[in-house]
Amino acid sequence: MLKFTRLLYFVSDHLPCKIIRGDKKHPYLERYYLCSVFGRRFYLHRFLGGDVDEALHNHPWRKSCSWLLTGGYLEFISRRKSPEDYSELNIESRKLRAGSVNRIDSDCLHRIVKAKPETWTVFWHTIPRVQPWGFVVDESDGTTRFEEYAKGRGPDWYKRAPRGKHCSERLAFQ
Repeated sequence: MLKFTRLLYFVSDHLPCKIIRGDKKHPYLERYYLCSVFGRRFYLHRFLGGDVDEALHNHPWRKSCSWLLTGGYLEFISRRKSPEDYSELNIESRKLRAGSVNRIDSDCLHRIVKAKPETWTVFWHTIPRVQPWGFVVDESDGTTRFEEYAKGRGPDWYKRAPRGKHCSERLAFQ
C-alpha cells in the first residue's frame, strides 16, 4: 500500500491543486483536478481529516460519486424527500473503506466525520451545478434552514492553480 500511496503523491505533484478549508481556516482536503470528459469532472482527493464544519452539506451537482482508493472514513448522510426539504432529516452513519463507492447526489446531505490518514479518493460530478452549495443550519427554535456557501474560486479554478509540487499550502507527506 505504501508504494501505491507514493504513486498518488507522484501523480498529484503534477496536477492543479486546491486546498479546501473550513470556516476556521483549517485545511481538511487536498483537491487535484484530473480532467473533464463526457459531461463529468474528475478529481483526486486526499483527506487530511473530517469536515471541519459540523453541519451537513450538499453537493451542487445532479450526480457525484467518490471511489475510495486508500484509507476510509466515517460519514453522516441523509437523503431529502425534495431538494427544498430540510425538515425531518433521517441521519445515518456509515463507514466506508478502500474499494468502496460513495454516491452523493443532489438529494443527499452529508458530512465526513473522521477520515483515516492517507485516505485518497477519485471523485467525479456531473456538469453543471443544479443547486447552490451550502450547509444545513440548526435554528434556536429547533427548525433547520439551508445556508448557501458563497466562497470559492469558481468552476475553472484549476486553470489558474499551482501544480501539487508547487502548491505552497500543500501538506507534506507524513
